[in-house]
Amino acid sequence: MLTRHDAMTADRFHEDHEPAGKIYEWRRNGATQTWATRPDDFRTPVKYGHKSYGQITPANAHTFHTAGQCPTRHVRVTGPDSAEWFGIVVSNQFDGQVTVTVQVTTRGTSKHRVGSRVDVGTVDITDL
Repeated sequence: MLTRHDAMTADRFHEDHEPAGKIYEWRRNGATQTWATRPDDFRTPVKYGHKSYGQITPANAHTFHTAGQCPTRHVRVTGPDSAEWFGIVVSNQFDGQVTVTVQVTTRGTSKHRVGSRVDVGTVDITDL
């Protein structure tokens, strides 16, 4: 859940999503508006993509979190054939593990389909 302090300081917000679903990352699109007569109230203008605009208020703040508070681990994968794609780690990691299972969220230049699960080496992934 997003707090007033988070809304005033963060620049990027994730809309709540399923653990292995698409990530909607909203960007700040102006200053957060606050009121002296309503200290708990705020409004932060946000933008998604090129044409989607919205605002974060106390009424919908429970559906957002900051990138640092994200419960899933988002990664960039660079394969041996220089293919690049993005995904979410869906397997539990153990110390010393050399491969993890990643679900593809953005295909990029790889042959893997969105939604498929791929076992990749930990040396090929970079945390976002």
